[in-house]
Amino acid sequence: MLIPDLMDTCEVVRANPAIFPYRTFTFGPLGLEVRKASNAKEANELRNLHLGATAHACRLQAERITDYFFCGPLCSPSRKAHLIRQPERLRTLAQRFTEIDGLQLLSVWAPKDEVRVNDLFVLSGTAKEAIPSAEMGFVPSGVWKKWPSLTAYLDSIAVTEAQIDTLTAEMRDIGLSALRREKEGIRLVGVGVGDNESGVLLLKAGANRPKLSQPLADLKQLSILDRVADDLYYYETN
Repeated sequence: MLIPDLMDTCEVVRANPAIFPYRTFTFGPLGLEVRKASNAKEANELRNLHLGATAHACRLQAERITDYFFCGPLCSPSRKAHLIRQPERLRTLAQRFTEIDGLQLLSVWAPKDEVRVNDLFVLSGTAKEAIPSAEMGFVPSGVWKKWPSLTAYLDSIAVTEAQIDTLTAEMRDIGLSALRREKEGIRLVGVGVGDNESGVLLLKAGANRPKLSQPLADLKQLSILDRVADDLYYYETN
């Protein structure tokens, strides 16, 4: 059931291949969550299988799928430097996000008029909520609940469009693609594709410190984990 959705979501990529990296961000319309995977290996294999199908649907050459993420020896240090030089902005943004109880996840990509709020995607002006698949918990799964508008969904969770606009504007300005509420704090995602991701973990008071050997909440395996401050860790997954 995912293939028809991929074909539709890839339409803008087929018209403009340069937009592919932005639509494949971790929590974007061409990303995939596997919420019921039994372990990190299974989740990563399924994400990468989905990424291959996505590239085919978008008519992208195989060698270009991850080349923007693995773009040379300076890429990872540059991603890290860009984020950790603005710790107070990260903390302020995370605090604003935390204070809005109805938000679990907020994601942006390109084009700029599209957004994800929790499991509600706004794509080409249509608001639709992804229903996780029964067996593996895929999101998106190809099953959707349509909403009249983004505003209608936000009303149901007591969130305003002004709040979303403020957060997403700051996310784009900082260089973030997603904010995700997790058990130990807030995950601020920079860029990512498939099982590859970079970002910052901002821990709440009293939270357990992350360990390189422990996967993230969605079973992405950490490959880099650098302490920036007691409450702030830069990470990459692979």
